[in-house]
Amino acid sequence: MTKKVDQMRNIGLIGHSGCGKTSLAEAILFNAKATKRLGRVDDGASIMDFEPEEIKRKVSLGTAFHPYNWKNMRFNLIDTPGENDFLSDTKI
Repeated sequence: MTKKVDQMRNIGLIGHSGCGKTSLAEAILFNAKATKRLGRVDDGASIMDFEPEEIKRKVSLGTAFHPYNWKNMRFNLIDTPGENDFLSDTKI
């Protein structure tokens, strides 16, 4: 399915560790009906943090992407890590 460029948007969530970027991403995806459940980082049920080490540490270690549709627009949601050790992944 091809979309026109004017119908696509990229949204990057950037901030320090623990500020709620992944929780916000989960809420956006749930409200946009891109997922049927509201994942929680503390429960290890996050869609954006799916790697075993991320679930164990309860932090994002890599950039995660998830597409969704909203009002005839296509969005690419980008959840970046906030830990200082992984800032190089945020700059990509």
